Amino acid sequence: MRFIIAVVVVVLAALMVALGFAQRTVFAPPSSVSSSVSTSSSEATVTVVPASALHGHDGRQTVSIDGADTVFAATGRTSDVLGWVGDADYNLVEWDADAGELTTRTVAGDETTVPDPADSDLWYDQYSGSPLTFSLDAPDDVSLVVVSDGTEPAPADVAVTWPLSTATPTAGPLIVGGLVTLLIGVLLYIWAIVHHRRTRGPRRTSSDGSRPKLSRPSRRRALKAGTPESIDASASSGTRRGRTRRSVAVVPVLLVGSLALAGCSADYWPAPAEGASSSATATPTATPTDGADAEDDAPSVQPPVVTVAQAERIVERIAAVAAQADGALDAALAETRFTGPALQQRQADYVIRAKDAAAAGPLAIPAGDVTLTLPQQSDTWPRTLFTVVQDADATKAPVALTLLQETARDPYKVEYAQSLEAQATLPTVAPATIGAARLAPDVKLLTLRPDQLAEAYGDILRNGDESQWAPQFQGEGDTLRDKIGKAYKDAKRTALPTTASIEFSSSPVEDDAVAFATNDAGALVSVALNEVETVKPTAEGASVEPQGVVKSLLGLDTSKKGIEATYGVQLLFQVPPVGSDDKIVLLGFSQALIQAKELP
Repeated sequence: MRFIIAVVVVVLAALMVALGFAQRTVFAPPSSVSSSVSTSSSEATVTVVPASALHGHDGRQTVSIDGADTVFAATGRTSDVLGWVGDADYNLVEWDADAGELTTRTVAGDETTVPDPADSDLWYDQYSGSPLTFSLDAPDDVSLVVVSDGTEPAPADVAVTWPLSTATPTAGPLIVGGLVTLLIGVLLYIWAIVHHRRTRGPRRTSSDGSRPKLSRPSRRRALKAGTPESIDASASSGTRRGRTRRSVAVVPVLLVGSLALAGCSADYWPAPAEGASSSATATPTATPTDGADAEDDAPSVQPPVVTVAQAERIVERIAAVAAQADGALDAALAETRFTGPALQQRQADYVIRAKDAAAAGPLAIPAGDVTLTLPQQSDTWPRTLFTVVQDADATKAPVALTLLQETARDPYKVEYAQSLEAQATLPTVAPATIGAARLAPDVKLLTLRPDQLAEAYGDILRNGDESQWAPQFQGEGDTLRDKIGKAYKDAKRTALPTTASIEFSSSPVEDDAVAFATNDAGALVSVALNEVETVKPTAEGASVEPQGVVKSLLGLDTSKKGIEATYGVQLLFQVPPVGSDDKIVLLGFSQALIQAKELP
């Protein structure tokens, strides 16, 4: 009976171990699940896969796209993707929770084509190839846009694959339990053998049924004094042989168990449940009973228009275009990445340097590190972005850039570019992940409205400390006053011959001032000012002779009518909040001739 019990226990152990290993082999769950859609019946040039479709199952998504000679895909914030799609027809991929698969429908629009999506400043990542396969872990506010070339229908075949959990939480317990049971069965078997040996052999009886008496064997006389030790040694040897046999039986069991346990991973075991202490220390979150009321009460905070990675990529692209355009004097190329006052300076510079190669170039856009990224909080267009870029040459001053994106399909363009003053200390601003609000040009929360800054500073450049605005501006560290301020203008007026006169005037550029809120309730403000110098002959028959860059841009050696030269000045100010005793500080500037003409 003991042998039967041992055999049953060993068989049960074998079944448990086999079932445990079968769960990791024969009965192992699939490692992934896929769903695909086809848009071959649609002529739309764009396919949009929102996060809700990408999150049909949990886990990182692997996207496969085919069905066109050219396949392009990009990820971006959902509002940015839809903004770029605009009024174009597009295929919308959705997740059908009931059917557990992807579906698609066409959203009608007024446009049948879209521009080339490659290298748009809106994208977080972009992929190209045919066929195309890539992996991503899309956040909830990110969508995938799929395009061929903008004119042909979008690639027809889109498939998404999600990983599945291959955990088998009962495999480990079955294997370990089977090994323990196997060890018990082996011990039972050994116990059965030992018991059998103790009770083996026939039992003799006499004719009358009684057991015969056993005669005591006579003691051998040949034994010597050392014989007991020999007997003890023999007995000890027998004991060791018994122990060795049992050890030999147990060692294979332990070896097999060790090898089995060594191959087990966390997938073999049940996931540990969260303890009561963890839930007790967790921070409770309030769940509103009325979602609509909660949304109405919550402040509306717009997301930042770009991430730090996007800003760095945008600046890198702008620097590359600027270097190429500046080297080739290509105004058309510069226009792809510059606008407003910054573009005016480069357009005039290219004309000047085409005639005078020795003339100084425009303020270079460094391809160095972006040390400050301050995006506007907005999900509409136009959008602005403020950055500071440090040249690889640390001896050169950092450059502040104010970038503008007019529409979702336009690239970011440099509207203002200023070289920072040596003593400039930028105010504390919000992190790039939050962004800052762009203030209205006529906001009254500052010591001076942004749309009044250019006019006030222009008056200071003409009149110096006598200007009514001078007390509000900090003069220390303002090197622009030394270059084109009142002392400069007076010296230039004195140097003219008596047969000519010079007048100075200034006017704000019509473009709106760009003001970003800072953490101290003040603002970083970029504005542009046009400084005009008008030189006229005062004697009959007299003429004026333009000099330097004015002569190169004007294209005349002399003029009897007079000359008007306009210098574009881009200014960056730190403006304190209303009620503050701090002064307005000039943080940076750039100044260059943008126009020269003969008076009528």
